[in-house]
Amino acid sequence: MSKSFGRHLRDLRKKHSKFSQQEMADKLNISRSTYTYYETGKSEPGQEKLKKICDILNVDFNTLLGYKDDSFAPLVASGDTSNDSLHSLTPTEEQLILAYRSMNSEEKEFFGKQIKKIVKN
Repeated sequence: MSKSFGRHLRDLRKKHSKFSQQEMADKLNISRSTYTYYETGKSEPGQEKLKKICDILNVDFNTLLGYKDDSFAPLVASGDTSNDSLHSLTPTEEQLILAYRSMNSEEKEFFGKQIKKIVKN
């Protein structure tokens, strides 16, 4: 995630709720500064906080993460974190995620398209 995620989160908060940053922080049981870091891209929420943000804003993960293309939907967590495989990433999976997070938006878009092609086959 990045500053663009933070801007998107801020826009969703304003569009889907009347909550202030403080109110969002209270609902997430975090400090206001931590929530502000989410919106400025200085920090990233974990999976549980992402799910809670979805619940608070009444949006799905695809919307929260900024995916507009439904063909990517099967690759995005539904929000059901009961699946143990989501909690136990292999070292290779962790490296892929870290590499993805370091990409710029064009690289992420290209990477996403390549993954979609692979999954379709």
